[in-house]
Amino acid sequence: MKKSEKGKLIAGLILVFLGLSLSGINIFAGFGENLFLLLLGGLFIAWYFYKNAYGLLIPGCILTGLGLGSFGSNFFWGSPHHSTLGIGIGFLAVYVIDLLNNGKTHWWPLIPGGIMTVSSLAQGPFGFRNLFKIGWPIVIIILGLWIIAKSTGIVKSKEEKDEQ
Repeated sequence: MKKSEKGKLIAGLILVFLGLSLSGINIFAGFGENLFLLLLGGLFIAWYFYKNAYGLLIPGCILTGLGLGSFGSNFFWGSPHHSTLGIGIGFLAVYVIDLLNNGKTHWWPLIPGGIMTVSSLAQGPFGFRNLFKIGWPIVIIILGLWIIAKSTGIVKSKEEKDEQ
């Protein structure tokens, strides 16, 4: 599959997923104020996949993370640290998505993403007590996504790139 076709396919899949998600979440009350951030972030991410422009991925992930963090603040314990967690995860998502899409990426999003994620987890209602309870499933999910990306050819090793 050509790079441009792959980008269009992924952009279309993201928009379909976003639309289905937004349709499904309408049954939850109090989601309206976060909907704009999630929708705008999703559009930037879809635009990134369509154009393969790194500059579009950054606001997309940060806005989506902020929307998810705000959603967490409204529904889970009323903690203000969820917004910081959402932004941190947004920065980490910039790194992961670009790495999966292009096979290489810039390392800078790991610094603010790591700092914000760790600091918000440390200040949350339970601190680091539940980090392993929350962290292990996330590590398994990331590992599964990596295996899927490798098996579908989205991410290739240097040896595989040299063979082509």
